[in-house]
Amino acid sequence: MQRFVNDPDDLVDETVAGFLRAHADLVRRDPTNPRVVVSRQAPQEGRVGIVTGGGSGHEPAFIGYTGRNLVDAVAVGELFSSPTAKSFADAIRAADGGAGVAVLYGNYAGDNMNVRMASEMVAAEGIEVATVVANDDVCSAPLSERDRRRGVAGEIFMWKIGGAKAALGGTLAEVQAAAQRAIDACRSVGVGLGPCTLPAVGHPNFQIEPGTMEVGIGHHGEPGARVEPLKAADQVADDMLNIVLEDHGLAPGTEVAVLVSGLGATPVNELYVLYDRIEVGLEKAGLTVHRAFVGNYFTSLEMVGATLTVMALDADLKALLDVECASPGLTVLGTPVAPVAQTAAASRRAVRDAGAGDDTPRAPEALGAPRLPLSDGSGIVRELASVIVANRAYLSEIDGLIGDGDHGINMAKGFGRAAERLEGRDQPLDQALNVLSDVLMSEIGGSMGPLYGFLFGNMARSVEGRAAVDAEGFSVMLNAGLAGVRKTGSAQVGDKTLMDCLIPAVAAFDANRGQGFVPALAAMAEAARQGRDSTVDMVARLGRASRLGERSRGVLDAGATSCCLILTTLGDSVARRLREG
Repeated sequence: MQRFVNDPDDLVDETVAGFLRAHADLVRRDPTNPRVVVSRQAPQEGRVGIVTGGGSGHEPAFIGYTGRNLVDAVAVGELFSSPTAKSFADAIRAADGGAGVAVLYGNYAGDNMNVRMASEMVAAEGIEVATVVANDDVCSAPLSERDRRRGVAGEIFMWKIGGAKAALGGTLAEVQAAAQRAIDACRSVGVGLGPCTLPAVGHPNFQIEPGTMEVGIGHHGEPGARVEPLKAADQVADDMLNIVLEDHGLAPGTEVAVLVSGLGATPVNELYVLYDRIEVGLEKAGLTVHRAFVGNYFTSLEMVGATLTVMALDADLKALLDVECASPGLTVLGTPVAPVAQTAAASRRAVRDAGAGDDTPRAPEALGAPRLPLSDGSGIVRELASVIVANRAYLSEIDGLIGDGDHGINMAKGFGRAAERLEGRDQPLDQALNVLSDVLMSEIGGSMGPLYGFLFGNMARSVEGRAAVDAEGFSVMLNAGLAGVRKTGSAQVGDKTLMDCLIPAVAAFDANRGQGFVPALAAMAEAARQGRDSTVDMVARLGRASRLGERSRGVLDAGATSCCLILTTLGDSVARRLREG
């Protein structure tokens, strides 16, 4: 792999730094959060703010659509990973001009989770948030289950329409409705000819064999709906258009907007070859192209391939599409909008901790024996971090088989950072777990950031102020952590997630507690391993892998695998301290 990269772990931050320098006339960095990019036009008093966010590696999406009459603030995530709830919340604050904020984003588990948490954070400050979730990817779910579809390049039209409606003075409800109409009118499909490589992994997380193509591929490298022999460009264009139009069901005479985007390594001249055939096909179907966009609008690192998006236009959508806008990723010379006076954002109250609450159960004072002293919390957390960092490549490899391949990268980064902050500091378990929780919640993102963040945060609160725990207290801690994960996600045993490991492991500890603390830990570890292994034969029902159906069978779930590493290491660490004590 030959790349213009310094340290792969710094790639996102260095990307943002270069982007801000290159486009300083249009964008700025949020002073409170380096992972938030803000339009120099924002916030505007009395105008609805537009926010989006997503994983890096798709440039110019997402940061490239920050600018005039488009997106006001963008939350930046790690490569192919959702931004944190904190970054979404800070983006909402940066865009707020007092009329509410519309958050327009893609339908991915991590984004859904973190946007929901961010909305709860800013609600305490009086900021009203409305959301629209993009679901334009035809091949990711049947039309009857459109709410399960991924958001892909149709998001660009959603941002364009929502930003235009806000620029024209629409209310929050009107902006939300316009953006929803836009994404409802979009259908997209992607075809992949070659894979992409996360720099920190160093090899592709999936393969497309020479002479074949993946039809319906996702922007993160999720496998397509089918693998076919590679065809000539006109045949590929016909196939893409047929997939989109069969789902759309547009009447002859409909005007449309068309976007053909490269996935990162496709020469632009090949995109025009595709578009030429696509417009011919649209004309044969009795459809008229009002505006066309051809280029690299929504990429996937260096993946070879292209996506097609067709948006059906009515009079309102057509007028909003024609409103002028300027951003690094998209500029439209169209209907001018009168400028709105720019003001400073209103003063902000401190953000409440998303995981805080007084309903977390508290471990009782340790009365039984043996007891685990909680003074060496830093040591326990460092041991957890060590095993996650050591398995970074393994976890990413597993994730890459049915996901986007970043699980090990992000987990290792989060646990590693927490270990660095605990180095040389002897902190009790509650404080050490809070350090780990804070890093995962505020710096990692994706779905695993908040899930594990709540797990460890609830564990920390359950033992706060305790000098030691016995088996009963440790049970309270485990169950508090489980409750934290349940509060954040909806997964159950059988969904092929970390819950297939966590739920039976906690149950096994409780069932064997009467045999003693150490035997209960051993039972917990064994149940965790069995739970992890059980995911091999499961079909995923949640998350990105759920869209693969039977193709998700036969592979370990990455979340269950990391959860097993955490629980078995925790069990070994605690058992060793009990024996030594």
